[in-house]
Amino acid sequence: YTFSMGANLLAIGSYLIEAEVMYPSDDYNENDTTSVSFVNTPLIVVTNATPYLQNFETDNGNWYGAGKNSSWEYGTPASYKINRAASGSKAWKTRLAGNYNDDETSYLESPCFNISSLVMPFVEVDLWWDTEDNWDGLQLEYSLDGISWTQLGDIGTGENWYTNDAAALGYEFGWVGTGPGWVTSHHDLSFLAGATYVKFRFKFAADGIYNFDGIGLDNFNVQDPFDNDLGVIELLSPVSGPDLTAAEAI
Repeated sequence: YTFSMGANLLAIGSYLIEAEVMYPSDDYNENDTTSVSFVNTPLIVVTNATPYLQNFETDNGNWYGAGKNSSWEYGTPASYKINRAASGSKAWKTRLAGNYNDDETSYLESPCFNISSLVMPFVEVDLWWDTEDNWDGLQLEYSLDGISWTQLGDIGTGENWYTNDAAALGYEFGWVGTGPGWVTSHHDLSFLAGATYVKFRFKFAADGIYNFDGIGLDNFNVQDPFDNDLGVIELLSPVSGPDLTAAEAI
């Protein structure tokens, strides 16, 4: 069957498309219906003049949670440990007021970014983690096509980047165990310079028993380093004096 007019799917947001076939001689209805769901997110062009600085205060930033037993929620954190945002009052968290789910493999996925004009891009994010040590944890992945995903970095490849491996992550490195509170984590993205399409997602995985406060996430930034605008414009004093040797000047 061909529809005479296609659906308008340009609006940003979540979609669920369902189709059902009704055939007169078919009395087995269990396989008559199929569905597909997807999220339409904006493409954000990141430049030196317009870096991506998302503090999630206005709204959820067009980020969304997905995956198996996902507990990702947007709002004001109110769990026992993770009980505030890193800045302002809003953030993303695995269950705002409570613990994450057992047997969870979930994702918090970003909008799409065009970073083709950036020369030395980096990513920075504020995180607070409280998970079952050695078993549950979080890692950051990136994709250039929205289909294939690659883990970003390894333990110690960035500032405050990953802490340990976790069984639920397939014994790969991530933010695991109990962190000290809100921590700013930073990683180089220069290998992605020139990319016209890149997405990020935080992968959270937990085993089947024991759950904790989980993950708080706030202030996600993608940008080039700021220009170094420090410099001597004028020497006001002394106006004159004895010549100084290089050692004395230092």
